[in-house]
Amino acid sequence: MLARLRANLGREPGVDPTIWAMTIDDVSNEAKSDTPTREERSVHLAMTLFAAHQQSRPNGVHLPSVGLGQAIARLDRAVTGGDGDGTSSVRRRFDAAVTSATLPEIAHHLRGLVGQLRSADVGLDYGLLAQDLWDFQQPGRTDDVRRRWARQYYRLDRQAAADDSSTTESTTESTTESTAEEHL
Repeated sequence: MLARLRANLGREPGVDPTIWAMTIDDVSNEAKSDTPTREERSVHLAMTLFAAHQQSRPNGVHLPSVGLGQAIARLDRAVTGGDGDGTSSVRRRFDAAVTSATLPEIAHHLRGLVGQLRSADVGLDYGLLAQDLWDFQQPGRTDDVRRRWARQYYRLDRQAAADDSSTTESTTESTTESTAEEHL
């Protein structure tokens, strides 16, 4: 089934009947025409990206509660060794995705990002991604998605910096304490 989903990456929802049960069933209850709904497009894109990400991976790549911004922050830290200054190839591709104006444009950038996530063995929550892609298509909600991803990206970065800082402080404190004890 994953191979069928991968084969449909970049195609319109509903074209391949072998994946209808996963991308159309229980999704299109409100379809009013023959064109794919926003919901169908979102689920189809998220599912096909998941299949590309999961390919040949022994462990699951779907990580509950890990949004796209957080996954990209993890990827950026892995690629740059934590010294990312916002100019890495990961960050440039993420910025291109975030500033996309259409679903086909964001889909193009997400395919590249998922390839990078796959290479670095970084997962994300594909249910959240489907919801974000649906929100992205809603009039007036695109900027909400952009802010959500930015907050996820920077929240992880601040959290990692705080973790690094507390590790440094505790190491310094224990070294100072042991040095003081040695002199007594």
